[in-house]
Amino acid sequence: MKTAKYSRYSNACRQQGAALFISLMFLIILTLIGISAANVGIMQERMAGNVRETNEAFQEAEATLREIEAEVQAFVDGTGGSALGTVPTWSEAMSTLVIDRNNCTLSDADPGDLPWQTAPDSGFEFAVYKATGGIGSGGLPFGSSCSPLVGAGAVPTTEFDNVHIVVARAQGPAGVGEEIVQSIFSW
Repeated sequence: MKTAKYSRYSNACRQQGAALFISLMFLIILTLIGISAANVGIMQERMAGNVRETNEAFQEAEATLREIEAEVQAFVDGTGGSALGTVPTWSEAMSTLVIDRNNCTLSDADPGDLPWQTAPDSGFEFAVYKATGGIGSGGLPFGSSCSPLVGAGAVPTTEFDNVHIVVARAQGPAGVGEEIVQSIFSW
């Protein structure tokens, strides 16, 4: 009997902590996996917050765009639109923003150069341009992608009064996600 106890004690001395070492390695690996998962979760939460901020800014810019479109329509119809102030023409935009007359997207223009005004209801910024077209100095009709001719073969005799380029910009609540939206508004 004594030899059996001595044999177990002898085996335990020969292991020299191998089980402890393996257990500690598994514990370290599981800790690293846990830390990595926590970091991924935090990063996804930040990304979701930025998407939310950007979506809110887009919705605010869209609301401002619709508000100013209603102001433009009231201005042209003579029933209001006092919030617009002076509306520059597309030819003025081409000279001040140094853009091509056919570029209605204003993609070449620096947003800082636009004549931003503050919308009365939403409080966000907007800019409006009257898209001009009509009879040129040579007696020929002209238009652009901003203000096309009235119809196939039609020759306009006056400038188009109801085509405007409306741009609105808004920023998310925490200053993240500036959005600029635009419409070529005609009715």
